[in-house]
Amino acid sequence: MAAQAQQAVYRCGQEYTNAPREPGLCEPLAQQAITVINGTRPAPSPAAAPTAVPARSTKSDPGSAEPASARPPGTPAAAARTPDVQQSERDAQARTILTQELDKARAQRVQLVQSYNLGEPEKWATETRNHQKYLDRVAEMKAAIERTERDIDSLQRELTRRPVQTSRRTP
Repeated sequence: MAAQAQQAVYRCGQEYTNAPREPGLCEPLAQQAITVINGTRPAPSPAAAPTAVPARSTKSDPGSAEPASARPPGTPAAAARTPDVQQSERDAQARTILTQELDKARAQRVQLVQSYNLGEPEKWATETRNHQKYLDRVAEMKAAIERTERDIDSLQRELTRRPVQTSRRTP
């Protein structure tokens, strides 16, 4: 249901109020219907939902146990292998990406150092009359070299944290 406001609402600059301090400086706003929209309720989390526990057989017959090969694929024995394989694939992908990024950073550093020319890069035509532009560009180049060196260091640290993949064969 829509409800009407009981009092007038005023706008005083950036402030909206129903009791202005200086009514002469505030302008009254037109009365409008207030609409209330109910929000949605959050769905229960899967952890909170009760899980079905399989009923155990009360037979004492030792032949009634299922063999390991008859387990469905979602059982813990099959599920334990799959995440390990997936994780090792992710680790290998991450290591490959890090190695590529490290190669790019090293190539960029070589290019920057070459153009930096021991702190005296060649002047551009626009910098012949304005020496400050030249000094600013040299400072930017030096900062870019330092930033690239820090990137290389951090990539190398990250590579040392990631284990080298060795091929494991299971019999």
